[in-house]
Amino acid sequence: MTGKELFDYYQSAALRNGFGSKEFQYGNLLFEALRIEGEEKVFKLLEEAKVSGKRIDLGYSVHSKDSMMEPDRVIIV
Repeated sequence: MTGKELFDYYQSAALRNGFGSKEFQYGNLLFEALRIEGEEKVFKLLEEAKVSGKRIDLGYSVHSKDSMMEPDRVIIV
């Protein structure tokens, strides 16, 4: 599957499983990833994650004691 197809698949799973489900949370995470990195990079990372059996997550470029800090990068875990 292409990155776009994977993104659409995860979004469909989020809608099917509904608010509060793991699929819904992952769908929201992917939308946030798009905001941070853009489509091209996120779709590429989705393809890499699928091949390696991993998932995308959000990360921080620096450690901070400020709990209000928002993620600023997308990683594969």
